[in-house]
Amino acid sequence: MNGCVNYIFDLYGTLVDIDTDESQEILWEKMALAYSLMNADYTPYELREAYLRLVDEETKLRKKNLPEIPLSLVEPDLGNVFRRLFTEKNPSLVGSIIPEGEIEKIAVFFRALSMKHLQLFPDAKETISKLRSAGKRVFLLSNAQRLFTQPELLHLNLFGSFDGILLSSDAGIKKPSPALFMLLFRRYHLVPEECVMIGNDHVCDIAGADSVGLSSVYIHSWESPPRPDSLPASCRELQSLADLI
Repeated sequence: MNGCVNYIFDLYGTLVDIDTDESQEILWEKMALAYSLMNADYTPYELREAYLRLVDEETKLRKKNLPEIPLSLVEPDLGNVFRRLFTEKNPSLVGSIIPEGEIEKIAVFFRALSMKHLQLFPDAKETISKLRSAGKRVFLLSNAQRLFTQPELLHLNLFGSFDGILLSSDAGIKKPSPALFMLLFRRYHLVPEECVMIGNDHVCDIAGADSVGLSSVYIHSWESPPRPDSLPASCRELQSLADLI
């Protein structure tokens, strides 16, 4: 990676090993109880159906402001979903301001209930530290919800490790859309020829990077989609993060 001064990392499946399951009955039972204790009465089934419906509605609402982005690549802000779950069951809250801290707490609770494990992949922290010590800049570009990801980065002592972070929930756009990569370039004044994308998803990370002239590194993990038959000429495959150094 001669000439590369900017390393752009994917998060989940690349730096962070995570396993979540939002289909668990206990999640919806506990979430329904939490909402009911805050004066928004749901059965577990009602809550799950309302959640899925609102995710779809919020995605379509955001799409209206992103006409050039395919619906499949539009990312809703789940904060709006968790907030609307209150107002739909408690009309007295419509028009009032629900403290942001309450939405963040309910989101963290939701995420914790869905999570089986969360940990850094071996060499993740050390690799980033060595890159920065060598004068490289390190960025995070992830299909992720800030309400979930920021607390997890803080918990893993990774939040302060990046020179810049761009999450799909903030942009409203998901990888592999070229628009998300271009937004990262503009926001942090990056030149593609001086960057490399590191990820575990051959579509979102690797094909997305190739679409904007960005070289890439593919690292297959257990969280990766099935291994592709081939990778773009702009991509090289490594066995581990430590091999970046």
